Amino acid sequence: MTGPGTTALPFGSTSRRTVLRGAATAGMLLAGCAPLAACGRQPVSVSAGPTGPPRRGGRLRVGMVGAGKGESFDPSLAPNALINTAMSCAVFDPLLTMGPDGRLRPMLATSWTSDSTASVWTFRLREGVTWHDGGDFTAADVVYSLKWMAKPGNGLALSVADVDLDKVSAPAPHTVVIPLKSPNLLFPYSLATASIVRRGAEDFTRPVGTGPFSFVSLDPGQQAVCRRNPAYWDPGKPYLDELVFLSVKDDFARLNALLSGQTDVMAQVPFTQAKSQLVGDVRLIRSPGVTAQAFYTAVDKPPFDDVRVRRALRLIVDRRQLVDVALFGFGTVGNDLYGKGLEYYDDSLPQRTRDLTRAKALLAEAGHGRGLTLKLQTSTVVPGMVEAATLFQQQAKDAGVDVSISQVDPTSYFDPTRDYLKMPFAQTLWQGMTTLGDVYNASVVSKAPYGETHWSDRRTDELVATAVAAPDASAARSAWAAVQRQQYDSGGYIWWGNVDNLDAVSNRVGGLVPNRYQNLGLPTGLNEAYFAS
Repeated sequence: MTGPGTTALPFGSTSRRTVLRGAATAGMLLAGCAPLAACGRQPVSVSAGPTGPPRRGGRLRVGMVGAGKGESFDPSLAPNALINTAMSCAVFDPLLTMGPDGRLRPMLATSWTSDSTASVWTFRLREGVTWHDGGDFTAADVVYSLKWMAKPGNGLALSVADVDLDKVSAPAPHTVVIPLKSPNLLFPYSLATASIVRRGAEDFTRPVGTGPFSFVSLDPGQQAVCRRNPAYWDPGKPYLDELVFLSVKDDFARLNALLSGQTDVMAQVPFTQAKSQLVGDVRLIRSPGVTAQAFYTAVDKPPFDDVRVRRALRLIVDRRQLVDVALFGFGTVGNDLYGKGLEYYDDSLPQRTRDLTRAKALLAEAGHGRGLTLKLQTSTVVPGMVEAATLFQQQAKDAGVDVSISQVDPTSYFDPTRDYLKMPFAQTLWQGMTTLGDVYNASVVSKAPYGETHWSDRRTDELVATAVAAPDASAARSAWAAVQRQQYDSGGYIWWGNVDNLDAVSNRVGGLVPNRYQNLGLPTGLNEAYFAS
C-alpha cells in the first residue's frame, strides 16, 4: 500500500503508500533558481512518448519527493514514502505484481494455485534466479521473507496477515506452500507489492536483492544510486545502466530540474504544475486509479464521537468542487469509501452529495445548532491537500461550522511516532492498495495499524473476517457490501475524490506506462524505462 505516511500508510499497498516529504535538498538541483522562466508558454500535452526502439544504456535521474533521514532501501520501510518504495522496487522483486491492467503478473513466482477452499496456496518459483552477490534464490528465502514481514513494525505486515506462518513450508527448492488462517480468494494480490529478501537479511544499509538494479550508494535526503544487474532473470532487462533517485523536497526545484535537463523524470507532479507549468520537451504521464484523498475524524474524540456530526460533515462537502479546484480536475468524485476500482467495491451505494439543510439539522440534533468550531490539521505532504482543506473551510461556513486550519510539518504528518494517528480531524491519501481486505484490515478493524479514525467495533471485525474468508465471488460480494454499508453510514472517513497519479518525463525517455496503483508505474515501472534511440 502506497497507502498514509503510508504506510505508515497507505501509500498503500498493502501497505499504505503515501507521499512523505523529507529534509531540504541542501542546495542541490536549482534550489536557488528563479521562478520558472517557462511560465506563460503553452503547456505540454499528454503524449505516448518516443516511438523509436529502446536504447540500451544511460543514466536515468528521477526527481522525487524526499523523506529526509527516513530514506532507506529497507523494504519494510517502503510503505513510508514513495521514494522508499521506488528504491526498494529497484533492488528487490516481489513474488508477483500488478500489471497496468490490474491483472497479476509473475515475478519471482511463475505460478500460484490454491486448494478448493482457497485456504492453502502453492507458489512455484522461478529457477535460475541469483542474488546480486551470486547466491541462488530458493524457497528458503521466501519462507524467511514471509516470517520477516510479520515482525512488529514491519510495514509489509499486512501482506501476511492471513498467513499461518508456523505451517508455511518449502517441500522443494523452488516450491512454497502457504496455508492461511482462513480462506482468501484474493490472497495473491496481497503479495503483489511485498519484496522478497534474502534468508537471514536484517541490515539493509547495503542491500542485496534479486531485482533489476543493484545497490551502489545512499545519501539520505540527497540521492541514491543503483546499477544495472547484468544477471537479471528477465532477459534484456533493465535497459538502463544506472538509476539515480534524487531527493528534492521543493516542487518547483523538482520541476526546474526536469525542465532544465538536470533530471529525466519527475515523480508526483503537483496539480498546478501539471495544468499550466509543464512545458517544453517533456510529457505528462497520467494514470487514473485507486489513489484517493479523504478527510477523517477520530470517532472516539468529541464532537466526532457523535455519528450525527460525522454524517453532517459528509453532507457539507462539495466533492465535485474539491476535485475541480483542489485537484485541478485530475481525479474523479469519491463516495466516502476507499477502493473504487478494486474487486468487490460497492458502486451501487447512492452517490452522496451536498445537502446543507440536512447537515444543519443533524448538527442541531447533536447540540450544535448555534454553530460548531473545529480544527483541521493539514500538510503540504500530499499535492492538493492544503488546497482541499482551505476549500472545505469555505464550504463549512455555509453550514455554520467554523474550521480553523493548522499546517503540520510534512516530515511528521504521517509519522506515527510524532503526529500521525494522533490527529482528531485531519486528511489522508492512500495509494497502491490491491484488495479491500488489505484496506479494511489496515484501517478500520480493531487495532488496525493505520487506524486513522480510531474505529474499533466487534461487529466490524466480524464483517471483515467474513468477507475475507468468503468461499466464492457471490458470497464475497455480499459480505463486502455489508462492510462498506456500515462505513458508508457511520464511519469516520470522507473519501471525497480518487486522485490521478501524475508524473512527468523527458520525451527522450520511454517505457514508463501509467499504472492505476502507484506513481511511476511501480513496482515494476522503472524496470521498463529506456532512452530512445
